[in-house]
Amino acid sequence: MGDFFRKQLFNIIAVVFLALFVIVWGNVLLQVWVFVPEVPGTPPRLNGAVVCAAGVLSTSLSSLTASALGFTIAEVRREEQAGGAAAAGRAQEGVFEAGGITTKLSGRIIAALMVYLVIGMLVLGVWLVKGTASTDLIGAFSLSLLGWIIGAAGVVFQTEKPSPQPSAAG
Repeated sequence: MGDFFRKQLFNIIAVVFLALFVIVWGNVLLQVWVFVPEVPGTPPRLNGAVVCAAGVLSTSLSSLTASALGFTIAEVRREEQAGGAAAAGRAQEGVFEAGGITTKLSGRIIAALMVYLVIGMLVLGVWLVKGTASTDLIGAFSLSLLGWIIGAAGVVFQTEKPSPQPSAAG
């Protein structure tokens, strides 16, 4: 039994962290979604501990996923530069093999990315629908998510390889 936990320790920590993220943000989303203000545009009052936990969890998960992607891209860049002149030329141009990046991401990182994006999109949706009747916490996470997505999109479009041009010789 101890051997199982020893081998699965990182997975257990990842599952607990992601479960906490989902539970806390699910709680926040539910409270904001079902809240009916007496005065239009009034946000719900959330427990200070919930606000603090949600903020810490969202900031942590955002930072962890962004740094994991950045480190993976740097690793692929080093490997491509060590792989030869053609690969080094592409790496210096900032064009990477997207498959090389995604295959190096662990299952834990992929799960974290998916959880962050799904919950983040739900938070963004609630913020857009509820507007001023949502909380500052919802707005802050939504803006943070949009910034994260813009940064990730920059990486995605940077890794895209241009299609080969047809040769004029014939």
